[in-house]
Amino acid sequence: MSDNMSALRKARDDFPVLSQGELHIWHISTNISASEFIDLKSTLSKNESAKASFFEFDKARDAYVVGQSALRRLLSGYLGIPAEIVQLGRSKKGKPYSMDDPQLFFNMSNSGSLVAIAFSRDGEVGLDLEQLRPLSDLDDLITKNFTPSEIKFINSKPDDNIRRFFRFWTIKESYLKALGEGMRLPPDNLEFSIENDRVRLLSVRGIFDQADWNFEEFSIAPDYVGTITYARDHTVIKRMKFK
Repeated sequence: MSDNMSALRKARDDFPVLSQGELHIWHISTNISASEFIDLKSTLSKNESAKASFFEFDKARDAYVVGQSALRRLLSGYLGIPAEIVQLGRSKKGKPYSMDDPQLFFNMSNSGSLVAIAFSRDGEVGLDLEQLRPLSDLDDLITKNFTPSEIKFINSKPDDNIRRFFRFWTIKESYLKALGEGMRLPPDNLEFSIENDRVRLLSVRGIFDQADWNFEEFSIAPDYVGTITYARDHTVIKRMKFK
């Protein structure tokens, strides 16, 4: 992660401007050395550092530390303040937000060895990232979480059902995260369609939804799928990476 670390340190020197009508999606690897872990953890708040100490598995701990440190350093770049003093709050529904600039919206997701963070100045965003992987209980998960039409789409190509499962999963998760709901609303209460790689929200709890949400699928690596949910039409999505 040496290149990522160097980029995080110099982020404030040549940081991109986030304009209205744009979405920035950043990604960073969670594969870090012991020295990098110490450096990243140094930017966390006391509460964040304490939380990192309670993770049972190193991989989950490292993902949390990388994600929170990257979030702080990226917010530092957008806000023009030191990462260590960035103030993060949580809404009543638990969604994190910037206390320094509540109109700078962001959302974060991690899976496998990658973290993705999205930023917008046009309204709430939801982001979900998943690494494609075998699931021993795939059939049960499909039955419990998707509607009959979605199940038909997922199972119509058995050799691609894992990817199709995770595509729909990230779509639903990113939508719920944009609303600030997480998975409190059962995902089978939502119905989406994918036609010609275009995602449409058909209904919520069986009621046709008129909300003006947009959905964009993306891939950081060949074995990853992701979706971002956002409100503004004609948004330019920029993929940002540490150089």
